[in-house]
Amino acid sequence: MKLYLVRHPQPDVEKGLCYGQTDVPLCKGWPVHAEKLKQHLDQRIQQDDATFFHSPLERAAKLGVFISQGQSQAKDALKELDFGCWENTLWQSIPRESIESWFEDILHATPYQGESLQALADRVWTWWLSVREGAAEHLILVTHAGVIKVLVSLLCQWSLAQAHRIDVGFMSVTELYIQDDYISLKRLGAGDWVV
Repeated sequence: MKLYLVRHPQPDVEKGLCYGQTDVPLCKGWPVHAEKLKQHLDQRIQQDDATFFHSPLERAAKLGVFISQGQSQAKDALKELDFGCWENTLWQSIPRESIESWFEDILHATPYQGESLQALADRVWTWWLSVREGAAEHLILVTHAGVIKVLVSLLCQWSLAQAHRIDVGFMSVTELYIQDDYISLKRLGAGDWVV
C-alpha cells in the first residue's frame, strides 16, 4: 500500500494564530494549487484503486472532496490537536511559562486544557489500525500538520516527543510505502506545486 498524507491548504488567518480544531477559512486561490496537487496525485494513483479520508474540519474537508472528486470520507480521528483555551490566540500572546511547561512534558501536559499529544497519537493510531488492513492500494488522508507528524513518527518508530521537529507545509504530500510490517518513508512534506 502507498499512504499519502496531505496537509490542508493555507488558511486565511492572522500569521501566528493557534487555530487547532477551530474552523477557519482558506486563502483565496487555493483551488488553483489544489488542481496542481490533484494532477500530481492522478499521475501516481488510479481513482478506482484509491481510498480517500479527510478531517471534517473545513480546511481539510474542502481539499479532500476536491482531490477525490467527492469520494473522500470524513473521519473525526483525523482532526487536528484540540488546543483548548489557546484556540484563536496568537502564539506570541500565550504566556511563555505556559509554553515552557508544555514542552517540559510535551506528550502529556495540557496547560491549554485541551488534548495532549499522547491523546492525539492514541486517537490517530487506533483509527489507523482499524483501517489499514482493508485499505486499497492507495490510501490518501487529507488532514493537519499535527496528525501527519504523529502518524509519521508512529509508523517510522521515531520518538513521539520529537514529532514537532517534522515540518510539513500547506498542501504538501508525505508518502509512505507499507507492506506488512515493512514501512519506507518515500517523501516528507513535498509540495512542488505550491508557489
